[in-house]
Amino acid sequence: MNTLKHGMRGHHIPAYIEEILTHNYCPYFVRMTMVREGDSYSFSYRPGNLKRLDLTSLDAYGKLLLLRSVMTINEVTRNYLIGAENYLIEPELIYSTGNSTLAKDLKVLFYPDIRRIGFPQKMMHFTERIRDEHRRDENELLTIFRDIMETDDINKGKMFLDKQILRIESRSLKKAG
Repeated sequence: MNTLKHGMRGHHIPAYIEEILTHNYCPYFVRMTMVREGDSYSFSYRPGNLKRLDLTSLDAYGKLLLLRSVMTINEVTRNYLIGAENYLIEPELIYSTGNSTLAKDLKVLFYPDIRRIGFPQKMMHFTERIRDEHRRDENELLTIFRDIMETDDINKGKMFLDKQILRIESRSLKKAG
């Protein structure tokens, strides 16, 4: 079984977050152990059969699904008292089963966000990181989504993604039928 290790110092993680993460209570974080010594932490992650998400193989539809899944993950982790301001949301920290972008197949490698950036700003940054400027259709959709997130209206962002995902799915069904 592969194990990933990382460490940090100079930041305090609340005990309740440590417990939630190390006891694997929240289903959207990669299994981990955490050792604290003074102001230093050592993290060991056990992704099992999960692999880092490969963005190069995703089309516009896959990226829209990914954004929607990250929004779903945020809602669930917030219910476990770990809001997005507590951890980084970066493409390289997203792990998947079979490179699927469905929320049920994704997990986040927990790493503390010492700057405590809010969720809308993280989504704007995440969107920029996954965007391929050479794909016009994708670029337009992701730019609109990023602009919506700039207004801090998370619900409007979810509605936009849901509408675009359904539009692409219905177009695909028409082609197949």
